[in-house]
Amino acid sequence: MKKVAFFAGLAALGAFPATAQSPITFNARGLVVLSDADLSASSLIDGKLLRDNTAKDQLTTIKFPIERGAKGLGTALISNSAIGNTKSIAIPSIGGLAFVLESRLRPEDAVTEYKDPTIQFPVGEKLYVVDIMNLAGPKAKFGFPVGKKPTSIDINKNELIISTSDIGKELVFIEAAPDGKPARFLNLPAAIDTTNKIVDLTWHPSGDFIAFILDKSNEVGLYKVIREAGKLKNVEMVGKPVKVGTEPSFGKFSADGKHFLVLDAKGTQGKAAGENEVLVVDFSMDGSAEHKVAGQTAVGNNTGSFAISPDGTLLVTANAGKSGSPWGEAGAGTGSSLTLFKVAATGALTKVADYPFEGIYPQSVVFDKDGSNLAVSVFEYFDYGVTNGGVEFWSVAKGDSPSLKKQSAKINVAKGAHTLRVIP
Repeated sequence: MKKVAFFAGLAALGAFPATAQSPITFNARGLVVLSDADLSASSLIDGKLLRDNTAKDQLTTIKFPIERGAKGLGTALISNSAIGNTKSIAIPSIGGLAFVLESRLRPEDAVTEYKDPTIQFPVGEKLYVVDIMNLAGPKAKFGFPVGKKPTSIDINKNELIISTSDIGKELVFIEAAPDGKPARFLNLPAAIDTTNKIVDLTWHPSGDFIAFILDKSNEVGLYKVIREAGKLKNVEMVGKPVKVGTEPSFGKFSADGKHFLVLDAKGTQGKAAGENEVLVVDFSMDGSAEHKVAGQTAVGNNTGSFAISPDGTLLVTANAGKSGSPWGEAGAGTGSSLTLFKVAATGALTKVADYPFEGIYPQSVVFDKDGSNLAVSVFEYFDYGVTNGGVEFWSVAKGDSPSLKKQSAKINVAKGAHTLRVIP
């Protein structure tokens, strides 16, 4: 008994090394980050690019569990853009490949300012394929044109659906071969007014429908997928699109596929005043009734996107606030937050709490595979000298009284981090 007490005392004094515990917990195989080096967060407000001409757009892959240093992190130079919503990359659930839209091109080095970057940035047209099988060493494979100024991409198994601003190519379908090359490439009839543009596309969990958001009319609509011998042949509009707010920008289906949740950004990117909203749309899948807005809830200011937990019970928004303001203005660098909501079976949201944190212009947030943790992108930090972007992590307490708690460490990535995707 004396020996037992002696060893217990040594353990209490720390004489034996404790099992090392990582300061970052994220239950997934990996995480993919897009960083846009062609502008600063404040560029969206005052047009001044404030860029380093030696910096290049990057895709960063992160392998979990994370280790100290750069081991398990890899980068590849891939053209991408933070202008637009966060539907600029698609990754199949099994991983292996990343499909990245080049919606905007890098400006000439001599260009330092645009009056309106969202309009004047050079237009891209390519989809790039990246091999991410080895998360420590992603490799750019090839790219090919899909249509001018592509706006959104989503994936169902190996089926890619892409929206572009090119008349006649507003809706592009690609069946990807195992190496990422297009085994089939179809321009589908979007059945929209040519003055309108699709800014967001989302596959229904069943793979039988595709939801879309229109920018000019501020509407949400639904396509039914027509298949022949198991292959996508065409799409047809179901019912009439329904109006959703003043600037709908991003959508996701609820975990059970019964509701479509839409972010109304209330203004152009980075410049929204007041609280944004998330609206709940109930589609009539068989077209027997009209689609309807079943509810709406105020969320944060300058919200970039939201994530829904795998079990469908929680929703978290990433809010930039005024953090992206030019650094000389009051409130610059502050106001970033996550907002946590409970999600009812009806799709209705109940706010739990706001969680402020440091970092400029968070735009993307994702749950890990079991919903126990969150990752959020940070475009840059309020630091002078060499600046980086980052990925920050939060632990999720579930149950009747859910909450978030910020984890103690973050991962530095290239400045301009704007979109995250999880490899479960």
